[in-house]
Amino acid sequence: MKKTIFITGASAGIGKATAKLFSERGWNVIATMRKPENETELNLSSNITLLPLDVTNLNQIKETTQRALAIGDIDVVFNNAGYALFGILEAITDEQMVAQMETNFFGVVRVTQAFIPYFREKRSGLFITTGSSAGLMGFPVSSMYDASKWAIEGWSESLSYELNAVGIGIKTI
Repeated sequence: MKKTIFITGASAGIGKATAKLFSERGWNVIATMRKPENETELNLSSNITLLPLDVTNLNQIKETTQRALAIGDIDVVFNNAGYALFGILEAITDEQMVAQMETNFFGVVRVTQAFIPYFREKRSGLFITTGSSAGLMGFPVSSMYDASKWAIEGWSESLSYELNAVGIGIKTI
């Protein structure tokens, strides 16, 4: 039976490359992005399904999770959506700070939270999250990005204790 991976942030970069790689290796891929109607490459593959997902929209996370699970079994959730906010802290607005954490941290937490009951019921599954060296050490003019990635590191480590006990893995790459 084919395995299935659910990917956030699949419209470009690591997410798109991951969708292509898993598709080429025979997996079913559910590639999510804010505007799947604009995708012109991934939509050509028969084993890639495009779904809309803005990881800052809690209702859409719930809806898209349910749509994905209705397609079939999911083995891996790859939390990849994110971006880097750069600039000196005093030049960054409150809205920018909140948006950075909503996308890079809370988006990951909420997508993971949406899939945990499913993985817990089947007693297996894997969450993979795109981390960064910025989650391990600080860099100039990226304090908010670094904070979002440090938060992911600590959260993932803590959550791994809860999930490993029931056969669910969580990894940060």
